[in-house]
Amino acid sequence: MYLMDMRFPAPDRSPAPPAGSVDPDWAAVNVPATVLWSGPGQLREYDTLILKKMNDPAAWAGGMDNAMRLWLVGKAETMALYGEPVVVLERRGEWLKVAAAAQKTTLSEYGYPGWVPAAHITKNDVYLNELNGLPHVVVAKKQTILHTGAELSGVAGELSYQTRLPLLEEKEQFVAVRLPDGGTGYLSRQDIKKTGDLYFSQGSIVEEAGQFLGLRYIWAGTTAYGFDCSGFTMRLYQSQGISIPRDADEQAKEGQDVARQDLRPGDLVFFAAKGGTGQVHHVGMYTGNGLMVHSPGSSSSIRIDAIDSGTYGLEYWGARRYAN
Repeated sequence: MYLMDMRFPAPDRSPAPPAGSVDPDWAAVNVPATVLWSGPGQLREYDTLILKKMNDPAAWAGGMDNAMRLWLVGKAETMALYGEPVVVLERRGEWLKVAAAAQKTTLSEYGYPGWVPAAHITKNDVYLNELNGLPHVVVAKKQTILHTGAELSGVAGELSYQTRLPLLEEKEQFVAVRLPDGGTGYLSRQDIKKTGDLYFSQGSIVEEAGQFLGLRYIWAGTTAYGFDCSGFTMRLYQSQGISIPRDADEQAKEGQDVARQDLRPGDLVFFAAKGGTGQVHHVGMYTGNGLMVHSPGSSSSIRIDAIDSGTYGLEYWGARRYAN
């Protein structure tokens, strides 16, 4: 099954609310990356790095040891990137409950839910209208610099892999993009792709995954500063123009079932409790020759392992294919 990415509002129409619901309150992320938390309020001082208005996700991710990463389990839900559209669901003081619309889930009809600092979210009609009415560009490298001026002058900050923004103008060396606050920024042409040019290929998705080998795992991570297992596979498929669910157990329910002997590069392989018969708890991407690339856990980094190695061989659940 080939699932085109319709979670980013389509260029030729406005996002429609689910049947029977009120019109959603659309907004967008206005920091390089934000964590969606399970509840409002700061729980540990260290997270000031990611919670402050001008946050620093690279420093936040880079400064955590294994114990600090494990602490995130059950407290962080997912992460959203600069410019990602969100629906505002609730407000409590300086915190908003939002749903990340680009991240498919059964948890909310609007997208993946969680709490973020209100200062990380902006509502700008120019941006939201152009998000619907213009083509988009997507960051194809691990990170790229957002520039303040044409000809790539000035530095506004750093953007993560799979950040998507409305395209205003194309030049040979750079593109002009609309920013969530309504301003204009500039990106190197060599670091981006137009979303209309995205398509699935086995070689491409394996190559995309390879640039992240050695990157440390982060629970709830969906950014180039750290991925959890399903955040990694979700973003990889977004790089191919395909939307799959955010969580591993839901990813396992979509696409086509694939027999183990018929695996191809790009297929997702799933692992479950109770010797592979229980709840799906892990996902990797098959790369060929009995191997998968995956983000194993809080004490590990993205790596390549055999699908039948160690506990993986004992917990193999099955595989899914989302593109032919």
